[in-house]
Amino acid sequence: MSIETKKAILSERNQVFEHDFKVQLIESCSIDTGIIRLNKEQQLEFIGVYEKNKEMVSFFIPSSGSGSRMFAFLYKWLENEVETEEIKSFFEKVESFPFFCELSSPKSSKRKLIEEIVAKFAHLPKGLIPFHSYDGKINTAFQEHVQQISQFLGQDTKIHFTIQKEFENEIRKNVGDVSNISFSYQNDETDAYCFDENQNVVKDGNNFIRRPAGHGALLENLNSMDADIVVLKNIDNVQRYSKSLPFKTVSQQLIGVLISFKKELKKLFNDFSTEGLRGLNNRFPFIHPSEIENVSKKDLALFANRPSRICGMVKNEGEPGGGPFWINGGEGLSNQIIEKAQINFENDEQREIVQKSSHFNPVFIVLSKSDVDSNTLDLMKYRDDTKFFVVEKNHKGKKIFYRELPGLWNGSMSNWNTIFVEIPLQVFTPVKSVLDLL
Repeated sequence: MSIETKKAILSERNQVFEHDFKVQLIESCSIDTGIIRLNKEQQLEFIGVYEKNKEMVSFFIPSSGSGSRMFAFLYKWLENEVETEEIKSFFEKVESFPFFCELSSPKSSKRKLIEEIVAKFAHLPKGLIPFHSYDGKINTAFQEHVQQISQFLGQDTKIHFTIQKEFENEIRKNVGDVSNISFSYQNDETDAYCFDENQNVVKDGNNFIRRPAGHGALLENLNSMDADIVVLKNIDNVQRYSKSLPFKTVSQQLIGVLISFKKELKKLFNDFSTEGLRGLNNRFPFIHPSEIENVSKKDLALFANRPSRICGMVKNEGEPGGGPFWINGGEGLSNQIIEKAQINFENDEQREIVQKSSHFNPVFIVLSKSDVDSNTLDLMKYRDDTKFFVVEKNHKGKKIFYRELPGLWNGSMSNWNTIFVEIPLQVFTPVKSVLDLL
């Protein structure tokens, strides 16, 4: 074992077992306390900013996730044939699924039908699974993203997918020969070492068992993109074309907010005043109001030399959980996207803050990788390595634990300028289960 490997194992063991990765919530962000709700006039203003500037925009879409979880309840039915509500709903509407016409034996028994579906689709990346059907024409999630982005924001809009390398040929064939598309893979050198309950590193024979280190590993991929303004979305969040107009308007609005914020931040930095900072922060809340009076021009330089992001937030309609919060990061208050795994729900005060939260994160983020003077930044320098996750999984009947890197839109963007903007629920149609395709 090399010295580098020993150091890596020791470091990750300490993170998993010795460090508390939970954050300290101060309050949830809501309308007027950290989230902007754009009125009609502001919506038109920021669309106008987008139209006037016409800056080159790129999309970054993490797409390496497997679609197997979408079919979990079908796998379970194959084991026990218990007629759950999910199974009943599935068979009642099976002919409406976009993949139904691709089945070779659609009239076969329930078991054979499900066996063919999981055999044909469950092993694929989620982006290759048929998502939408238009008069018999099937679109995968990859195809839907490419068509809508190109049609709404222009054929020159660059689209970057992070993918599983073994499916690259199939994915390229699926999207066609399109010049504005590029691909990359998650760096497997970032994979995490696994440990058992006794803190021993887990092996399979002579080889260490390692697991992918989460979407935070994709910060390297984002950092390598030759682009400044980037829209970050998930592969499974794409609407049918007839319902996708809000995607266009929200994209343009958030891009306009980003451009306006950076221009006004630069203007304030060049002519600093506390009154001006207060006005800018009222328009774009990126500093907690309690800290405004203590911010000097020297302090503002830190903000002027950071990457910036505008994060769309959707109103909660279910159980409160992860989303936008003000937290105490040790060096003052900051607004962050926090996942449920980072929250100490055993603490009454922390649990109460979560229960009062009004919005959650749909992953619709417009970001800039440069400072206010358009100098490209090294994004790796703005990650907070203390904001990692600890994951517990089952391996051959035994618990294993490992560290995931700070999440891409969580700790990986911890030291960014962050602005939260409320966006309509229509732009959030995630597919977590096959039934969501309906």
